[in-house]
Amino acid sequence: MKLVHSADLHLGRAFSSLTSQMAEIRREELWLALENQVAYCLDQGVSYLLLTGDIFEQDYTGYFDLKRFASIVSPIDHVIVIKGNHDYRLGAIEGENIHLIDDIEILEFPKDHLTVYGLSWTGPLEPDLSRLRDLDVLGDGYKVCLLHGDFQASDFQKAEDFFKKMDYVALGHIHKAGQLTDRAYYPGSPEPLDISEEEDHGFLKVDLRPLRVEKISKAKRKCHRLVLKDEDSYPSHWSEKYGLNQEDFYELTLVGAKKLDLNEKLIQSFFHKNSYQVKIIDQREKQEEALDFMEREDILGDLYRSLSKEEGPLGHRARELFIDLTKEVL
Repeated sequence: MKLVHSADLHLGRAFSSLTSQMAEIRREELWLALENQVAYCLDQGVSYLLLTGDIFEQDYTGYFDLKRFASIVSPIDHVIVIKGNHDYRLGAIEGENIHLIDDIEILEFPKDHLTVYGLSWTGPLEPDLSRLRDLDVLGDGYKVCLLHGDFQASDFQKAEDFFKKMDYVALGHIHKAGQLTDRAYYPGSPEPLDISEEEDHGFLKVDLRPLRVEKISKAKRKCHRLVLKDEDSYPSHWSEKYGLNQEDFYELTLVGAKKLDLNEKLIQSFFHKNSYQVKIIDQREKQEEALDFMEREDILGDLYRSLSKEEGPLGHRARELFIDLTKEVL
């Protein structure tokens, strides 16, 4: 038996870090991700789409958004939805094929010998997994559980006997795809939702008995975090060296001595045509000034040399502030 498992679409997300035009484009791309999942189900003959929470941003979701959702998923025989921490106030979604679990519920699909157990968020706090111990798990048909939360494998001990009887546990909440136990999986978010979400995004295709889980990468865009060294070459050379993609997001950390007068606006202008969005983190040292302080034979030199032992962004920022403040005093 085949299922498609997805989560964390966050339809309606504000994308406040983007320009209003880019944010609107990204919101439409989230709807496109849902359409891609439906198209995949139809192409593969999958009758069940499992959506494990945070499908909507409840503060930005209205009646017509729910109608649009119902229309998109209408070709799928069964769309099973649980609520997450971003959409627990969600109202009913009209559609005979849509099964929205408001709290805790057992859904029976006798034709396919499938039983689905769902536990939704009902408020701002994560649901109590121990409630699953009271559910009857009977018969030899397929058994699937839907949950949303930041779980550890040890959390399943709260209802250990229940989880042992499941063929598959469909999780949501963590935006990075991963396997939690031998039968519990996070699909990750279908699209990266901020610059930190670097890995491939998509959804999961699940085959039951024997359990086989396949990641289907369908994201429109990817996020990349690169460390670039200032080596007397301009960003026009960097874009070729690192093979930037116009569809993708980039976070660029500049390191090394500050040899070129490259400010953030200049770098942004170079990368504007070679990527979708760029975030610049400048950690370059001002080489000449830093060298002067390293060679001083006084208390200022001693202080700077002690700061030079601190690594990482905080150490860099401390040295930068020391130079700027000391220059004002001197």
